[in-house]
Amino acid sequence: MKRLFNLGLLAAAGLAMSGCATITTGSNQSITVLTDPSGAECQLDRQGSAVAIINPTPGAVQVDKSKDTIAIRCRKEGFQDTAGTLGSEFQGMTFGNIIFGGIIGIAVDAGSGAMNEYPSQISIVLIPEAFRSLADRDAFFDAAVSRSRARTTKAIADAQTQCSSDDGCESNVKRLQSIGDAEIASLETQRVTARISS
Repeated sequence: MKRLFNLGLLAAAGLAMSGCATITTGSNQSITVLTDPSGAECQLDRQGSAVAIINPTPGAVQVDKSKDTIAIRCRKEGFQDTAGTLGSEFQGMTFGNIIFGGIIGIAVDAGSGAMNEYPSQISIVLIPEAFRSLADRDAFFDAAVSRSRARTTKAIADAQTQCSSDDGCESNVKRLQSIGDAEIASLETQRVTARISS
């Protein structure tokens, strides 16, 4: 009987510690959206469903953590609808669950989304509806592409500093690069379709 009681205590302790990342970091988080210029309306979507709306920017919202990317689309009079993305990153705390919570802990964190986290802030430069000249248009988009590349490079460098040889680092780097490439492709499409005022 004593042995069964001890086993019950061990099981209860395991379950209590099972959601390590959930307990320490929670299953939701705050994201701040900034736009240049401010005063835009931005909608955050995940897997085709609206997660939140900020109106006007700047503003912050609470979102559930998830492995899925959040798409952001902002609009303001006199500017094109402008999009951005927030990719989630795998949190190191979940690795502690392998020791403290075992498979149950990992399952709790995976189910709650607590093993992933989005960047706490995103800044989106709104694209004017029209430019005075081709030179103005190209200067604007050249700067935007340069900023996008710099953000991607920094995100990849930050991810690599937290890497070990067996933690899925390569796939995370590829995902970050893919997000960066998609952002630049979107900017180049908007460059081509940007209107030059007559």
